[in-house]
Order: sequence, then structure tokens, then C-alpha cells
Amino acid sequence: LMVSHQVKHWTNLIVDVEGYLVRRRRTLEELALRVAERVARSGRPQSLEPMPPYERRLVHIALRNHPKVGTQSVGQGDRRKVTIVPKQ
Repeated sequence: LMVSHQVKHWTNLIVDVEGYLVRRRRTLEELALRVAERVARSGRPQSLEPMPPYERRLVHIALRNHPKVGTQSVGQGDRRKVTIVPKQ
């Protein structure tokens, strides 16, 4: 709000304290790959915890080229989560 007031137009800012965003991205990618391998072995879908749209998108991107699994978002609002499903 203070920055927008100074520059006289709305400005979106992203604050990344001590590299949190990079660490969170890596954690989500590793989680997605671990769960994807589990789904590929078992053949049963598995849902991740509910997460915000930005984090869900990171999971979808991490697995978009995986040969054995796909992803889909399920649920509504704050309870929306990614489900990793085996490919047919």
C-alpha cells in the first residue's frame, strides 16, 4: 500500500524472506515426484493437502511430462487440492 501510494498506481509486490519461495517450490516438486512414483506403483490416485492456486500450479507443472501419472485439481475454495492419478 505504501509503495502504491508513492508511485501513484497499484503495484504488486512479492516478498521472499530468506529464499522461502525457492525452498517451497523445491519441496513441492520433490513431494509431487515422490507421490507420483507411489501412485505409479500402486495404481491408486492420491490427493495432496489443500494448497493455494500458485502451489497447485507448481505441482501440475512438475508432473505434466510424467509418463505414468496425471494431475487434476479437486474441491472448492480453500479446500481445493491436487489429486495425482495414474494414466490409463
